[in-house]
Amino acid sequence: MSEKCNARIKLEQARYFISQASQAKPEEREKLVNNLEAAIVLARSVTFCLQKDFHDKPGFDTWYSAKQAIMKQDPLFSLFVDKRNYVLKEGSAGIRKTVNVEISLTSGVSDFVTCKVIRGRPWYRRSLKILWEDFRASIREPIREWMWKREMRRKAKRKKPASTVKVSEGFYFDDPDWGKREIFDLFREYLDKLEQIVAEAEKTFS
Repeated sequence: MSEKCNARIKLEQARYFISQASQAKPEEREKLVNNLEAAIVLARSVTFCLQKDFHDKPGFDTWYSAKQAIMKQDPLFSLFVDKRNYVLKEGSAGIRKTVNVEISLTSGVSDFVTCKVIRGRPWYRRSLKILWEDFRASIREPIREWMWKREMRRKAKRKKPASTVKVSEGFYFDDPDWGKREIFDLFREYLDKLEQIVAEAEKTFS
């Protein structure tokens, strides 16, 4: 089994710390921030280690220059470069917590269906039995509908609508451009992009 390159090790460490940050309880803000900032610093060091790991390999400089140009154009890479610089030089990464509350009401819904039979023959050519059945149906149908509506009113008075409350919370960077995407979602996408670069370097230059 070949030895892992330093870039791969840093990437795995970043994934570990972001996993720890995501498991922090609501009251464990210090655990969240510490693990998040550790992940930010480690993830940023992946490309530094990549250059150290493979700088002496033929063709690496040309390959990495192309990757570097792509990374500079990617807003997600720029975000985490800025976050890493801020954490190391100025202070804590600015994050905010948002709590979402969803309330849903459910109630029983019933309906009453009536059916009207259209006879093919005119009434004066129908049998007495059919005429009697049609007459009885014309009387029974309004009574059935009235009884059904009365029963529905009684049930509505006895049964209150069921309700469910769902509370969820998310953490976001205090940044106008990235304030709508959850931190862990952004971070996993960032790490996946780094993973592609590291994997390609390992395959090409190891």
